[in-house]
Amino acid sequence: MSSLVEVRGIVRREVLDRVVQRLEAAVPRITVTRIHALGTGVHADPANINLEEGAYRDMAMVQCICAGERSTMVTDLIVQAARTGRPGDGIVSVHPVQHVTKIRTGESGLAALP
Repeated sequence: MSSLVEVRGIVRREVLDRVVQRLEAAVPRITVTRIHALGTGVHADPANINLEEGAYRDMAMVQCICAGERSTMVTDLIVQAARTGRPGDGIVSVHPVQHVTKIRTGESGLAALP
């Protein structure tokens, strides 16, 4: 059985459509979440500074689960679609997935993904 991984890309919101279009052709399901990036190296928009959160940048996180051997290809798609060359383009990370079960059918592993 092939190993499963979750690929997460944190990208600029202005490139999100391009990233999603590239991923839709390569993976069966994608999750997109709006996030606030905080911390060292985050180039915050001056309008995004408040007392509760500090300085943050509106970003998006795209996530998908795929076979481990496809993770490099998925990572490359995200990087190519999201790169602007400016600081704050984001990051891509890959995480092991122990198990996946499709709720509706009970299928598990790779069979649960398409």
